[in-house]
Amino acid sequence: MTSVVLIAYVVGAILGRVAAGRSGFGRVWPSIVRAQVLIAAILLSITSVWRINSIDSVLWPLLMVLSIGLMSVIAYLTWHGPNRAARTSLQTWAANANTAFFVIPVGTAFGGATGAAAAVLMDRMAVPLYSWWIHLLRRGAPTPQQTRTSFVDQAPLIAVGLGLLLHLTGPAPEWTATITLIAAPVLAASGAAIFVGSVLHPTQRIDPRPGVRRWLALVGVRMALFIPIAVFAPTTDLRVVAVLCALSIPAFAAPQMSTVYGYADPVVAAGSRYGWIIGGVGLVTAVLVTR
Repeated sequence: MTSVVLIAYVVGAILGRVAAGRSGFGRVWPSIVRAQVLIAAILLSITSVWRINSIDSVLWPLLMVLSIGLMSVIAYLTWHGPNRAARTSLQTWAANANTAFFVIPVGTAFGGATGAAAAVLMDRMAVPLYSWWIHLLRRGAPTPQQTRTSFVDQAPLIAVGLGLLLHLTGPAPEWTATITLIAAPVLAASGAAIFVGSVLHPTQRIDPRPGVRRWLALVGVRMALFIPIAVFAPTTDLRVVAVLCALSIPAFAAPQMSTVYGYADPVVAAGSRYGWIIGGVGLVTAVLVTR
């Protein structure tokens, strides 16, 4: 599975680079990003919530989600400027772990079905928080948004609701676990493609240097919150997920949402450029944790 995920990243990055060179790329890109959001919601949100089988399985992923929420509060309290709520949400996303397109595929590669379950559950439990950020970004977006697109933008939250309804009908069938495993390389490829295309989008070609200090400070907060979880988590799968959150590649959502809503933030540019070094350390650390 590890080699499949790595190949998927490479293929996705190539596809994103090809897409960026096509004429009309800038105009259709928001629609492509939204299609990817919809696919991820269908593949992950419904099945992961449906597969929740005990309170114990929720506690540690919930602690990770609360850490992301605390990181967002700290970002808000330590920054003052116009459109504060939207900007600090975007900056938090830029410094946040790449939960969907790094933690899930790599957690699956190292931990198989159990690693996938822990990573997916943590990512999907964060959906309400991500949906709140989307609401703030839409509300303050420099590019006016059509009302009907809000249903697609909030598709992950709607899918979580559907998963809860299915959970009430009884245990999830075994084929839902297969979907989770299949989703890992699919998300790796589509996430890499959308990320590369978003970074190369005309609106995102900005100087990252003014945002480096702010980005590093928020990444430091992320590490301080997740490393203790990695140390004290009771199972190897949970420790790997926490390590990958603490030491993650750049979050793909920040540049993606920037292209959709019209933001151009140097903190996002800094994360997109320099976060890969941290992700490399995360991969090495995950290998050590599983041995």
